[in-house]
Formats: sequence, C-alpha cells, structure tokens
Amino acid sequence: MRGRWHNGSDKWSSINQIVKDQKLGVLALQETHLSKEDETILNSTPGLRIHVKSSIDPAHTNAKGVAIVMNKNLVNTSGVKTHDLIPGRALLVIIPWRKDDSLRILAIYAPNDPQTNQYFWDHVHSKLRGLPKPDIMLGDFNLVEDALDRLPPKQDSQGATLKLNELKTQLRLRDGWRSEHPDLLQFTFAQSAHQGGRQSRIDRIYIKDELLPFSREWTISAPGIHTDHQLISARISSKKMPFVGTGRWSLPLFILKNKKLGEDVIELGKILQQEIQSSSETRTNDANPQVAFKNFKDSAINICRSTAKKLVPMKKNKLQSQLRATTNDPTLQDEDKRIACIVLQE
Repeated sequence: MRGRWHNGSDKWSSINQIVKDQKLGVLALQETHLSKEDETILNSTPGLRIHVKSSIDPAHTNAKGVAIVMNKNLVNTSGVKTHDLIPGRALLVIIPWRKDDSLRILAIYAPNDPQTNQYFWDHVHSKLRGLPKPDIMLGDFNLVEDALDRLPPKQDSQGATLKLNELKTQLRLRDGWRSEHPDLLQFTFAQSAHQGGRQSRIDRIYIKDELLPFSREWTISAPGIHTDHQLISARISSKKMPFVGTGRWSLPLFILKNKKLGEDVIELGKILQQEIQSSSETRTNDANPQVAFKNFKDSAINICRSTAKKLVPMKKNKLQSQLRATTNDPTLQDEDKRIACIVLQE
C-alpha cells in the first residue's frame, strides 16, 4: 500500500471502491501505516462499506503495518476475532463464515532482510502455539521459493526459504496460484526502470490442502491504487455453500463514454420515435408505444452488454497475454524481458 496518501489523495477511498466494484470479501494489505485511532475513524466513516482490522508496530508507526479489510456487504464483521501475533508484521483474523464455520486468515508482511526474514518464520510459528491454525496465509513474503519467480532468476536465502517451508508444512498450506498455474511465469512486484526494473512474485496466497479444491479464479492483476505491487486474488468457497448466480445485471457507467455506443443508441431512439408516431395512427396489440419502448430498451441493453464485454476486458486481456508471452519467451534474454515487462505493466 505504501502508506495512506498519494499526491494528497486518500487511498482508503479507492480501496473501498475496489472492494465494492470487484466484490472482494476480504482484502489483505501491507505497509498500511495505520494507527488504531485511524482504524476506528475508518470503521465509523459514513458511506464506507469496509471494516478494517489492523496491526501496527507502536515503535515504528510510519513503517510496516498489516490490515485485513472486510466487505460489510459480504462478510459478517460483528463476530470477528483478532490475534496480533507480531505488531506490524503478522495478524491473525478469525471471520465467521458459514453457520458454525469460521475462516482463519493470517496476514503477513515479512522483513526484507534475509537473516531477519529467516528468524521471522520461527517467530510466527511460536506465536501461533495455542491458537487456531490459519486456513489461509497471505501477504508480502519478501522472498521467493523458486529462482524462476524472480526476473532475472535468482535463488533467495536458503535459510529463510527452508524456515518458510517448515511453517507451511506444519500448517499444511500450499501456494494456490502456483498450484493453479504450475508452468506460468508472472510477477507481483516490479521495480521502476530507475531502480533496475527487477521483478518477483513475492506476494502469495497459501491455502490449506483441503480448501484448495474449493478455490478457483486465481489471478494476478493491477490493484487500482498507486503501488508497486500487483493484486493476487482467488475465489474460495465453503464446502457447505450453495451455488450462487451472478446476480442482476446493471449498466457499467464507463461504457457511456463510448462514441460508437452513443451513436447506436441514438439510432435506436430514432427508430423508437418513428414507431411511436406510426402506432398513434394505427394502434394494435403488437404495434403501440409501450411495445415499441420495450423493444427499444431490450435492444439498448443488448448493445450495452455487448460493448461492455468487448472494451476493457479486450484491452486488459491483450496486455496480460503480451505480458505472459514475454515472461515465458525462451528466446528473449533476461534483460530484454525485464525492459519489455516494465513497459507492459506501466
């Protein structure tokens, strides 16, 4: 998150909108710099549909910090329990899920220093003793388990990687995105060109083995706020949860700016006007203003739906395809990959 503010703009307003628009139930954030006073203010701000549980290191309030953001439209926030394992670094949140079930989520912001990172995982394990084991562990781990998850490829500290693996084994957790995409290269963090342009997949979601079959739609995408990290997301369902459909369709406001769409709707309006004028002279059950207006609405909705399906997803998919093709192109040198990926992500 890199703190709350960017050019005078409050990122929490953007986060509230992202959670709402993307229908995210739970969002984990790192480097929040959020005090307990600010957390209380956020949770009582009218209009915000998010509920925040955060952890801050009182000795370093302008650094570190982790938070779990819950969508109040989708999550029961009244019975949430928290365990602040390591202030500013590790926060365990227990969320009521389905009937008597709960979802235990461990948010992580691991230290960047390799030696400190190595000791960190033992510290987390010791703090978890006597507490419910997490179903999900997610966040910024500041290390990769495989050299190919860095560009250029580079193996991280063996000691830190070993300690993380020990914790994963004890908690029976697995890298969900890698399980879904075993042969794909994609990164969640990118330095600027000035910093060297290195990239890595240091942000991950680990999930319990028994929950993995009930997860899908593992993706890495742009987050929608000013940060140098990508958003990794997944849809995770309870084994007891019934099937839920997509809901009622509504018009995405962004397509109203599309020129061709506007022209098409105007043409439909002209046809509607002609049909209304004609039906006023020879009105029948099949030719009258009410039927004409219904046909106009149905045609306009169909055009809007068709346009919405083509615009942003088309551009987004094209860029993501180019990014995947570039990162997985064996004919490109690492330096060429690095430069090309920077351009595509920006």
